[in-house]
Amino acid sequence: MIEFDVRRTKDHVLIVYHDEWIQGYSIKDLTYGAISQISGKQGFDISTVEEVLKWSRGKIKLDIELKDEGYEEEIVELLIKYFEEDQFVITSFNDASVRVVKERHPDIKTGLILGKGISPYHILTRLQEFFPKKRWNKAKADFLVVYWKLLRFGFLERAKRNNQPVFVWTVNDKEMMVRLFQDRRVYGIITDKPDLAVSLRKK
Repeated sequence: MIEFDVRRTKDHVLIVYHDEWIQGYSIKDLTYGAISQISGKQGFDISTVEEVLKWSRGKIKLDIELKDEGYEEEIVELLIKYFEEDQFVITSFNDASVRVVKERHPDIKTGLILGKGISPYHILTRLQEFFPKKRWNKAKADFLVVYWKLLRFGFLERAKRNNQPVFVWTVNDKEMMVRLFQDRRVYGIITDKPDLAVSLRKK
């Protein structure tokens, strides 16, 4: 699958973009035209979600991460225009977004992402990530998408006992890839090096 992040512009255009800001401006406060002008001056284009869906339809399955809340229904309507429901998954750090998608579209697979960059001094947040059962149940997620640094203190064993499928992000280290491929508690990995991952998996 390919994974990409979705944000919504001020004029409600769904775009494929990771960061919350561009050149000091918030994505949600800019129109798509303004964003395109800024990115163009930096030498790159920012695609709309629909452009990516048209390009990838019939070629590969998708893992779509929702960066913000409030446009869950919009993205689902766009996705099912080009893809069958078993050809994509929707994931998010936002428990509410995962729950909204799952409640309205039970057949769509959803994943709750864990490992947001929050200070380790936020003890409650860290505990909810190492022990996510309550969040998992409330969000009604189908699987967990876990930052590799959380794979400590018996995390995978707890997930297995709770029947929580686990995908791990972002795994770029060769030795770690090999180790996770051999661990039956891990359903899959997310990586920036798919060519390396595929070659190792074949071995």
